[in-house]
Amino acid sequence: MSYLIYFIIFFVVIYIFYYILYVRKQLKYNDKKLSADVRILESYYKVNVKKIGYLRVLRILNFTNALMLSLMMMIVINLDNYIYKFLVLLVLMIPCIWATYYFLAKYLKYLERKSE
Repeated sequence: MSYLIYFIIFFVVIYIFYYILYVRKQLKYNDKKLSADVRILESYYKVNVKKIGYLRVLRILNFTNALMLSLMMMIVINLDNYIYKFLVLLVLMIPCIWATYYFLAKYLKYLERKSE
């Protein structure tokens, strides 16, 4: 039960942090001031952000990043040493981001086809 409480607390804090940093500052689509997340989705995965809706994509990214980081925090919460926590997070970060953004791009491509 305590893991669920920790997960909810981590999720809410990270979600609010991402909302304040990204969503509130970038309310309008601007090609020159896109975050790295949106640039990856547009250039590498060929997602048309304008067709789906920029704010909708930002909200989905906010939710996805908060969920991913909360799950990774729950993986390392039982480790005692801070160096081990850091190393495990460092090793998990790249594959987790790659897999999460892959499935997120698939979902956004589905939304793109649905909006036509």
